Amino acid sequence: MPERNDEDAEDTALTDRLLDALVFAPVGIVVSVVEEFPKLAERGRERLGVRVSSARAVGKLVVKAGQHELRRRSDGLLRRDGAPDVGHGPVESHRPPSGTSPTVTDRPAEEPNRPVPTTVNGHIPDVSTLSIPGFDTLSASQVVQRLDGLNREELVSVRAYELSTRGRRTILNRVDQLLDERS
Repeated sequence: MPERNDEDAEDTALTDRLLDALVFAPVGIVVSVVEEFPKLAERGRERLGVRVSSARAVGKLVVKAGQHELRRRSDGLLRRDGAPDVGHGPVESHRPPSGTSPTVTDRPAEEPNRPVPTTVNGHIPDVSTLSIPGFDTLSASQVVQRLDGLNREELVSVRAYELSTRGRRTILNRVDQLLDERS
């Protein structure tokens, strides 16, 4: 029978350890966290409070600046597309009147002295004649990637078309760079 008591003692010790690990220790941790939480939060606030406040202030400034920039750019798009401007002065469009072609005087206000190349015959090319398939569906960065493989005449056509439609500065600037390199 003494062997049986040893087995009972081992079972009891194992049961106590399992209860400690699975019940009492987790409950003790929860109770300690609940009791110590205000103290822990205060210590965290002491160490990071100034940084968090600064980050919040910077974040608010960035959001405000982003909203301002978005408004500025959307106003520019409204003016370029000829849509009515919402109380910001007269609408200015860089598109030539219907049935005409761009000339040296049809240029954005940002570049008053740069001549605007047109196609050889002085007309705005049709998008289907451009050397970049799907031109109107591509983003500016996608178009810019395809410009290096074009010859001078193709670049002039792309510039005339882009200037007469969306006027994306990224594309126009890269075309100008390539035209300067090839002249």
